[in-house]
Amino acid sequence: MKDVKKDFESFVNDPAETAGSSFVLSKIHEQLQKELPSAWAVATKLGFAHLLGSFVTLMSCSQFGVQLFFDGGGLMHYFMKISPQFCNVFCGALYLSISFLMARVILKRDEWLMILRSRVLSISTLALVSLGGLALVSHEVTFEAGLLWLFGAALGGELVTLVKSPTLWLAQKTSKK
Repeated sequence: MKDVKKDFESFVNDPAETAGSSFVLSKIHEQLQKELPSAWAVATKLGFAHLLGSFVTLMSCSQFGVQLFFDGGGLMHYFMKISPQFCNVFCGALYLSISFLMARVILKRDEWLMILRSRVLSISTLALVSLGGLALVSHEVTFEAGLLWLFGAALGGELVTLVKSPTLWLAQKTSKK
């Protein structure tokens, strides 16, 4: 793909002005603009994936006392056995990583590439909005717990976006065994 980009850049920077080159260049630019996904559509799909990921996560782990189904501690019970700090970090990582895994499944390739180009913005926005939402519905969010949760969420989101193709990654892991 990089060779195509270099070829296109050399075509654009060619000093030989021909009558049809600007017309061809404008047609190529129009076609590329039609095929690019809309930023709002990608943000909407990412939000939908985050809602699905939140639903799945809050079914099994009570983030700051917010749990959708099931009574009891869920995953939090096991994480708290290690330490409360580990629980905050790991719950944040689990929360955002599941959302980004859902987004990876829902989004098309071009849309996922758009997310990757603005990865820091996407991860930080989802993490901060989620932490704010959890803080609104729960009184258990302290500064320390929120900061640890935010660190875990950023780390989980970053780790999931580093995997280029989850199915390819899993196939490589299973073939090595």
